[in-house]
Amino acid sequence: MAASQVQYRDARTIIQHLHSVVTYGPWDLEIASRMSPFGYDAVKWAEGQCILAELVNNDAPAATTLATAASWFEEAARAARHALAAQPRLLARLGLSN
Repeated sequence: MAASQVQYRDARTIIQHLHSVVTYGPWDLEIASRMSPFGYDAVKWAEGQCILAELVNNDAPAATTLATAASWFEEAARAARHALAAQPRLLARLGLSN
């Protein structure tokens, strides 16, 4: 498989995961309020949305953009798993599991 195909699949996967988190996270008041103590305020959510927009608007995102997106998602996923540990339905809404 060519490197560009691998990069495309990685980008697609990251976009899917990031989309779930930044779409539902800040707009679901229960998720937003439980993640707020972990640093997920309006600015942090906007950062994730900007990263997602950058990925979506590029035909072939740069490796650094993919790395930034993956890092942001992993950090958000960790915070969500801690903040929402007792709320599996909210984790599922973000596309995450315990």
